[in-house]
Amino acid sequence: MTLVMNMFSFFKKKKNPVLKEMDGREVKYVTRRVHLGNSQVREEILGKDGRIVLIEEEIRILCGEIDVFKGDVNTCEYFRLMSGDGITVSGFNSVIEKEDIITVYYKYHR
Repeated sequence: MTLVMNMFSFFKKKKNPVLKEMDGREVKYVTRRVHLGNSQVREEILGKDGRIVLIEEEIRILCGEIDVFKGDVNTCEYFRLMSGDGITVSGFNSVIEKEDIITVYYKYHR
């Protein structure tokens, strides 16, 4: 029985290392870049004091009790900030029902 289970665990999709790193992390604040036209860009704060949660095949970013981002783990893209104090998440956000790019800043990154 254990041989069969070990054989099928080979086919399980391995988690992205960025996903493993951010699961359960505390969030300081979350921003969205808004393009105003004429090459002007403004950062909009979506929420503060939250958490990143991975539930099965879904990524949820919560600020307080409010979801600011909900998306499919497999279709979203994740990029670490060069400073190491956060992550950018890009993909379909089911909270606003359209494509979205947000930046999540960790509460404790060191």
